[in-house]
Amino acid sequence: MELDRERDQQAVAALDPAVRAAIAGMLSPQFSTKRLIDALQGWPDGALAYSVALRIAEDAGATDSMARHIIHGQIIPGILRSCGLVRFAGFIHGNPAEDDGYGVPSRWRRL
Repeated sequence: MELDRERDQQAVAALDPAVRAAIAGMLSPQFSTKRLIDALQGWPDGALAYSVALRIAEDAGATDSMARHIIHGQIIPGILRSCGLVRFAGFIHGNPAEDDGYGVPSRWRRL
């Protein structure tokens, strides 16, 4: 399942400011998608943005699990690729602590 263009843009708009703030708050110049999502959900504004994006996906017909796959595997990586604040630094293989079960474990480097 994928979101239609309008709902995709709504999910990006809901998450983009919070993702940017989470990037700014990362202590290490390199971080994983999972660590970013954990940081995002660890503060009220980030958690609210995340829940709004999930609701957008669920309103489009996604189950909770499917909505998380969409947010973790498409929306957040898309924001990271387009925000100009980070660069993709590779996939993470063989590290279960970095695999949340919803997206491909990836590493990002702040610019």
